[in-house]
Amino acid sequence: MIGVVADDITGANDIGIMFAKAHRIVHVVTLDTVGAHIQLADPHPDVLVLDTNSRLDEPQAAYAKVFHAVKELERLGCTQYINKTCSVFRGNIGAEFDAMLDALQQNFAVVVLGFPKNGRVTRDAIHYVHGKRLQDSEFRHDPAHPMRQSNLGDILQQQTD
Repeated sequence: MIGVVADDITGANDIGIMFAKAHRIVHVVTLDTVGAHIQLADPHPDVLVLDTNSRLDEPQAAYAKVFHAVKELERLGCTQYINKTCSVFRGNIGAEFDAMLDALQQNFAVVVLGFPKNGRVTRDAIHYVHGKRLQDSEFRHDPAHPMRQSNLGDILQQQTD
């Protein structure tokens, strides 16, 4: 079973739909309370997506939610893990990556952010949205997470070890 942690319901459903289109059985569940447990319905899904609703949380709260979600996925038998984040890196990206890595006792992850079909392209660590650098896109003015940089390496280095 593939376990996915998503930071909002839109992302959770987006990735769930992609797996469903590939004829996978998908369950999308909101798990935004640390300590909550999930009971799987039969048949068990091929992909279990947990929405932590953590994008707008403080980094420590987002970390706790994602750490718990990964432990739940592990408890339920997942063997592969994906962290579905915002396609323009808004939110608690670093805290959530750290939480997943810590929960799985791993020290690195592969980060794939480009999604050309949705106008997201990364070249030489610079992220573009519909041909504009991220810092020049409409996300520069996001009220909660204004994106004022385009270099994903720099963004990650500021948020995570």
